[in-house]
Amino acid sequence: MKLLCLSNGHGEDAIAIQIAQALRRHPQGPEIAALPIVGAGHAYAAAEIPIVGPVKAMPSGGFIYMDRRQLWQDVRGGLLGLTLAQIRVARRWAKDGGKILAVGDIVPLAIAAFSGATYGFVGTAKSEYYIRDDRGQLLKSRRGEGWSGSVYLPWERWLMGRSLCRAVYPRDGLTTTILKRHRIPAHNLGNPMMDGLVVPRYTQSAIPEDQRPLTVLLLPGSRAPEAHSNWQTLIAAAQELCRTPPPLHPCCASLPWPRALMLPTFSPPSPNTAGDPRPCPQFPPSLTRRPKVSNRGSIVW
Repeated sequence: MKLLCLSNGHGEDAIAIQIAQALRRHPQGPEIAALPIVGAGHAYAAAEIPIVGPVKAMPSGGFIYMDRRQLWQDVRGGLLGLTLAQIRVARRWAKDGGKILAVGDIVPLAIAAFSGATYGFVGTAKSEYYIRDDRGQLLKSRRGEGWSGSVYLPWERWLMGRSLCRAVYPRDGLTTTILKRHRIPAHNLGNPMMDGLVVPRYTQSAIPEDQRPLTVLLLPGSRAPEAHSNWQTLIAAAQELCRTPPPLHPCCASLPWPRALMLPTFSPPSPNTAGDPRPCPQFPPSLTRRPKVSNRGSIVW
């Protein structure tokens, strides 16, 4: 069997690679190839997964968070021709008897659905928890987004409910339950973004547990320039949290950004100050000014 992984983003590429590597370890695993819809597919190349169609890094870096100006830049950069060529690759793959695994949002899902191949879908972009509480009830502030009975819109559910779609893997159990109500072949196998994490083994600390600093992982995302503004928001929030107990130890993953964007850095509390909040680190003025909230609810620096 041949399997084509369609994905549309850096995180989606990483998830598809995790799945592909697990399938490769199976004694009867399929022949795997990839077609990244967004970006040049460097992660696939590093994982030695062949790319079977045209790829190109667009000015916007992706589909979801684009405004009209970025969309126009992508169109001028060859987006339409690239998309049509990728659709043709998916259709040729289907004619050769291959299967497709779409990872991401409606873009790879639609390409898989109209390719003619049987396909599965790993939905990474949406969760019912965006619009519901832990009991599954719609939040009053998000009822407008749940008008169709799900965070997934009717046309997205139609793509997931076609006979050629053999399985859908949402991010969590609640989303799986809601999709099943709409007769979607959904399966709850957990959040694929948590696969592949290595939990380090810590030695016994001399600091009493109730005095240890609270470690907070800051995750600003991977898509520029949005990740840069997210980082500014996160470090400003961490600064405020550092002012009151319990002691806080913020940290973040290593990111391929210019070093200036990673400032300021945080150091863990030392044992002799573990019971008291550490003085908050000093931030450059450009990163600590109070953000303004736009009329659309977004944060503007």
